[in-house]
Amino acid sequence: MGLRMGQFTVTSAPDALEHGTLPEGTMISAYRLGTVAGVGGMGWVYRASHTLSGRTVALKVMREEQLAQERAIDRMMREASILASVSHPGIPRFFECGLLEDRRPWIAMELIEGVPLADRMHRGLVDAAVVMELVDDVAGVLAAAHDRGVTHRDLKPDNIFLTAGDAACGVRIIDWGIAHHYAGARFTNMNEAIGTPTYMAPEQARGGPTNGHCDVYGLGVVAYQALTGRPPFVGATSVEILVQHLNRPVPALAPRCPDAPYGLVELVEHMLAKNFEERPSATEVQRALAKLRVSTSARMSAHYPIECDDGVPLTMQGDHAATTAVMRSPRAAALDD
Repeated sequence: MGLRMGQFTVTSAPDALEHGTLPEGTMISAYRLGTVAGVGGMGWVYRASHTLSGRTVALKVMREEQLAQERAIDRMMREASILASVSHPGIPRFFECGLLEDRRPWIAMELIEGVPLADRMHRGLVDAAVVMELVDDVAGVLAAAHDRGVTHRDLKPDNIFLTAGDAACGVRIIDWGIAHHYAGARFTNMNEAIGTPTYMAPEQARGGPTNGHCDVYGLGVVAYQALTGRPPFVGATSVEILVQHLNRPVPALAPRCPDAPYGLVELVEHMLAKNFEERPSATEVQRALAKLRVSTSARMSAHYPIECDDGVPLTMQGDHAATTAVMRSPRAAALDD
């Protein structure tokens, strides 16, 4: 049985196993825990089923050692609040949250069935047409969050899931644990960098105030890495990487991906501007990609005329492989190679 405390529920749960996870079958509110689906910086993520509705969810439980961290509970409850307040198919749906008897918070949210972009990138370079679609989808999610005053602050390939066959949105952005609401309380000290160094905007590296432009920078790093096979800056230590984000010009992208459309290269480099005021917003990224797609489509139509019957291609002239690469569904291509 649980005792309701405001918007949260304090619930009894068995002691954790020696390695820190809760045993399968543990009941948290009306959810029965299954296997561990993953682990993040703050908590374990379990597959769980709601005993009344039968819905399968991802249930995140704070790790015990995190209780000693200042404002850790506030951070995780803020994640629940953000998931509940930002409505977009690219953000996991929020269902419920609460507290265990030991005061550890938990969140029940949509279980994402997909492939981390990091896994796809480990298999090799990503085609420019796929990158365009990916950046467009992610920018759409970010725009929805930014419109609500929320910035993710930790955008990276591990936190971007490809959801093949989802007509609503081709990606899910997960792990909003260090997200920040512009109007909310600040849980980090000034001059304290927070995020993942490889994808961290210069203003984050300085520990200064951040807004949606830092997410655009992170997305630019992701796009750069997808196109070239490596991020713009690498180093032996986090400090070495952060210093490069702060001081070194971004290595020119075009020589590293000569087959990518110039407009895409220009956009990615624009997203990686050192000065956040010079970067496009997430919405502006989408607009730029829409114009680029129109331009690319017009050029392809001029060079590769296609006869169609009720929208079904009958013949292709010229470079069949190149035509197919441009015209096929980028999301499908991202997952089937």
